[in-house]
Amino acid sequence: MADAQSLSEKYSELLLPSTVIQIIAAIFGVFGNVLVLLMYTKYIEDKTGCRYFIPILAVVDLLGSLSNVIEFYLDNTMRYIYPGAFLCKTMPFLIIFTGGFSAFLILAIALQRYLVICRPFGKQMTPKMCRIAILLILLICIGYASPILKFKGISQKLKTLNVTGNVSFCHIDDGTNNSSAIITYHGTLLFLSLTNIVITSILYLPVIRTIYKILSPTRQKQPNRDPKENINLAVITLTKPQQQRVNDDTIYIPSTERSPEQTARRNISVMYLVIIVVYVVSYVTSLVTHIYQFAKTEEIKGYLRNIYVLCYRFNHLNHIANPYIYWFYDIQFRKELRKFCCSCIRRRQLNY
Repeated sequence: MADAQSLSEKYSELLLPSTVIQIIAAIFGVFGNVLVLLMYTKYIEDKTGCRYFIPILAVVDLLGSLSNVIEFYLDNTMRYIYPGAFLCKTMPFLIIFTGGFSAFLILAIALQRYLVICRPFGKQMTPKMCRIAILLILLICIGYASPILKFKGISQKLKTLNVTGNVSFCHIDDGTNNSSAIITYHGTLLFLSLTNIVITSILYLPVIRTIYKILSPTRQKQPNRDPKENINLAVITLTKPQQQRVNDDTIYIPSTERSPEQTARRNISVMYLVIIVVYVVSYVTSLVTHIYQFAKTEEIKGYLRNIYVLCYRFNHLNHIANPYIYWFYDIQFRKELRKFCCSCIRRRQLNY
C-alpha cells in the first residue's frame, strides 16, 4: 500500500516531460495573446471592421491558455491530492467553454471574410451583427460546456489502487454517473466540432478560389478587366486603390507598393489553410483521445503515457497558435509592433 502523497509524486515524475511542455506552451500562449490584445486595442485602428473579432479571440485564447495550464498542472502534480471540487469542475468547464468559443469565433471570422471578399457589394456584418454573433456564441458555449459540471467531481476512493490516507481524485466518472452518457456527451462535442470544421471549410474554399482568380497574373493583364474585381483586389491585399481616368470612366487599380501580388495571394491563402488545419488537428485529436479514454481496456504506461496525455490535451494548441497566425499575416500588426518595440527601446535608453 502507498499513501496518496507518494503516489502523486510518482505520477508527477512520470509526466514531467508533459508538464514542462504544457508550461512552455502556456507561456507562449499568454505572451502571444496579451501582445495581440494590446496591439489591436491600443495601436491598430480598425476602420473597416475586418479585425473586429481578433481582440475578442485573443481574450478567449488567453483565458483558454490559463485554464488549460492550471488544469494540466494540477492533474499532473496533484493527481491523488487534488485541492478541491471547485477547481475540479471549473477548470474543465473553462477549457470546453473557451475551446468552443474560439472555434465559433473562427467560424464567424470565416463568414466575415466570405462576405467581404466574395460578396463585397452585398450585405456585410455590421458591428451590431458582430455583437449579436458574440452573444449567441457565448450562450451556446455556456450551454454545451455546462454538462461537464455534473460529470466532474472529487472521488475519495480508487477502484484500481490500494491507497492509504486521504484521497482526493478529480475524475470525470466516480461511479455515480453513467459512462455511456459521458461517451455520448464527448461524441456530441466531436460532432459539433466536425460540423464547425465543415462549415468553416465551406466558407473558406470560395474565399481562396476568389483570391486566386482575382490575383492571377494572367487575369490582371487583361485590359477589359471588371472594375469590381479591382475593388475586390484592394480589399484582399488591404491596400488603398488608386483612381485612374480611362475614357471618361473612373477605374480602380490597387496599389502594389507594399508587396507583390503573388506574395499577397500566397500569404492569404496559406493563412486560411493554416487556421483550418490547426483547428482540425487540435480539437479532433483531443476529442478522439477523450473518447478513447473510455474505450481502452489496458492502462497506458511508460513514455506512451506522456504521448497519450499530450494528445488528450492537444486542444491547447489552438489557443497558442491563433495569435501567431494572425501576427504573421497582418502587415499592419507587424508595422505597429516594430514601432512599439522601437519606442520601448528608446525610452529605456533615455532612462539610462
